[in-house]
Amino acid sequence: MRAPDGVLLVDKPEGPTSHDIVSSARRALGVRRIGHAGTLDPRATGLLVLMIGRATRLGAFLSGMDKTYRGLLKLGVATETYDRDGAPAGPPREVRIDRDTLLAALDRFRGTVSQVPPIYSAKKVHGTPMYRLARRRAPVHPLPVTVTFRRLDLLGFSGDEVEFEAEVSAGTYLRAFAHDLGEALGCGAHLYSLRRLAAGPFRIEEAIRLDDLAAAGPGAASRLVPMEEVPLGIPTLVLTAAGTHAILHGRPCGLNEVAAPEPPLPPGRCRLKGPGGRLVGIGEILLHPPSQARPIVRPRIVFTA
Repeated sequence: MRAPDGVLLVDKPEGPTSHDIVSSARRALGVRRIGHAGTLDPRATGLLVLMIGRATRLGAFLSGMDKTYRGLLKLGVATETYDRDGAPAGPPREVRIDRDTLLAALDRFRGTVSQVPPIYSAKKVHGTPMYRLARRRAPVHPLPVTVTFRRLDLLGFSGDEVEFEAEVSAGTYLRAFAHDLGEALGCGAHLYSLRRLAAGPFRIEEAIRLDDLAAAGPGAASRLVPMEEVPLGIPTLVLTAAGTHAILHGRPCGLNEVAAPEPPLPPGRCRLKGPGGRLVGIGEILLHPPSQARPIVRPRIVFTA
């Protein structure tokens, strides 16, 4: 019996690391080859996208998905880790912020901005996660990165608490956002809680709870999004039997071996399915000038049976 392949959506509780969730899925499904498409801090909850079996080879497409979060930050205290687990970075500061001041400060973060990742994070410097260097009190000099806040909504504001929802590009640290907002307001802040609601087309409502995953065991495979249905944001080509044979053996195929869609085809990556609908690979459409041979489809990732 072949091991299951596909994407499993898990609702991560507060406490375990993303690696702990992967380990739980391995035990439940009896599959060793599992990865995730974007980590969550131990304190964070919500959607964790797991790639099971051959789906781990889709990581390049799934790891770059935009993410949507709902969070709560507290004003008045900045911490070393930018969240509630860290030691205070200084004495508490008085919070004298009104709603209009807060809204004006939030405006600075909407769109594409520069962000310095927290030193207590898994982001690597010269191959070493920064949190390991920070715990050893070694000098850490994170480089700023460019991130995008596609949406940033204020959901609630009372006293020293700010509730928000944000849709952000991959690699955005909401802990850094909380810290930077506190600095912009002049009172300091840290992230108190965070929940991931969505990753690309995947939604938290579709996820399985961790305790239900453990109880389901191998039966949790029924919750997988099949390889053929994983949304990748690229066009799909259905190959003929001859085209499928060529791709599965690592050879390019011509448009005469493509059953659908009809040309013209845009250049770039595409999903390749065989006549029966099975995903056989990820290809790249290469267009040639009219004076040369017709366009070809070259395999980039091949999924053997």
